[in-house]
Amino acid sequence: MLSTVLPLFLVIVLGYAAIRSGYVRAEQIGPIAGFVVRIALPALIFNAVTSVSPGDALNWAFIAGYGGASLLTLGLGLSAGLLLFGLRVGPAAIMGLGMAGSNSGFMGYPLALSVIGGAAAPMLAQCMLIENLLIIPLALTIAEVSGGRAGGGAMRRVLISTVNNPVLPAVLVALSVSMLRIPVPMPVQQGIDMLADVAAPIALFVVGGTIATTPFRGMLGQVSAVALGKLVLHPVLVFGALSLAPGIEPVTIAGGMLFAAVPMMTIYPILGQRAGIGMMGASALVGATVASFATLLVAVHLATGILGG
Repeated sequence: MLSTVLPLFLVIVLGYAAIRSGYVRAEQIGPIAGFVVRIALPALIFNAVTSVSPGDALNWAFIAGYGGASLLTLGLGLSAGLLLFGLRVGPAAIMGLGMAGSNSGFMGYPLALSVIGGAAAPMLAQCMLIENLLIIPLALTIAEVSGGRAGGGAMRRVLISTVNNPVLPAVLVALSVSMLRIPVPMPVQQGIDMLADVAAPIALFVVGGTIATTPFRGMLGQVSAVALGKLVLHPVLVFGALSLAPGIEPVTIAGGMLFAAVPMMTIYPILGQRAGIGMMGASALVGATVASFATLLVAVHLATGILGG
């Protein structure tokens, strides 16, 4: 278990140390992250989708189970924000997003790949579709509408943010290539392979660099609730939903749980700023990432047990 989780966190620590020591300037993390999100990650998604048959690329039972569990987590997080912490609807929705939105590309995929191998590839695309087409737009729409920005303007901002996400064209192009059986020229495929290979390690480095530039200040109760919801509640609900879904293999259950067990996406503090809780979001990101070193050891142990069973 330690040999699975430790390499990921060593790269994260390297990114943190590089920024804190000044070896890499803090302002350089943004361009590096931009390269990962807009270039390397789409290449990784393209390879993930085209490496399997179209039927395996879109496992509707997995999408329904993982998506349903994520929606439930979002709803429970929103309810906790309203009822336990007395937040307005907008901040409560972003609180729920922190519990339901995994860092699938930067942490989930490297972790799942090390545990379940190639089966993690189609799950990456499916998880990112769920997050970028369902969870994030829904949470932002609730936050926008509840903040007095209802109507076409709010919906247009959410829609533009969704459409501009490079994940969607990467998945659509990859599905088209796979279903139409379009041959990819060897030099092009080799270039895509090279970009895909660097996505995971650079992404983990960016996570560490982001933490190094993120202040850890916020309301302890809210931060703890978001971290607990993300690292414990979300994977438990995903495990339960996938276990009950028909035709789901153990490797898919294990992989889905691992994708749900990683901390929230690194852009969470930015999304939190839209609802006025950017500092809480930043603190939750730092706290959840640090705490995940322990919780992911448990998740890997449980996933290994599922595979063994």
